Amino acid sequence: MLGKNGIVLLCAALLAGFALGFAGTTTAYRLGWLRPPGEGPVEKMTRELNLTPSQREQVGEVMEDTRAHVSQLRRNFQRQRRKVLLNAYIQIRTVLTPEQQARFDQNFVPPRFRSEAEQLEQQGQVPPPPWASPAATPTPGAPAE
Repeated sequence: MLGKNGIVLLCAALLAGFALGFAGTTTAYRLGWLRPPGEGPVEKMTRELNLTPSQREQVGEVMEDTRAHVSQLRRNFQRQRRKVLLNAYIQIRTVLTPEQQARFDQNFVPPRFRSEAEQLEQQGQVPPPPWASPAATPTPGAPAE
């Protein structure tokens, strides 16, 4: 149980903490280490660069277009990454014995890749590596060079 001195000390520590927190965040906002809540990059540019309404609109359009482009690039990258990982999974699996394949599937391959790869293998559609050129990829049934 706290005595009178303990309670006073606790209150003083809490007040000191609040004061330091307030001073720290105020300084961080003033120095630009933190953004005011709700302020986006266009608002910050408008405020710091004194953009005209026309400039603000143009900057906003560039930012929107860029965001959409980056989002599309991210989706394309994720698709390509998935193909590369799936292909690597299939290639590694072909090197292993059936017992090793079972353990490999269980311990090293995410379930979503297992089912996708099994479907491709059953259909005989094991894809060539995405980085291989069409001329370098042998066609099924063609003699190897």
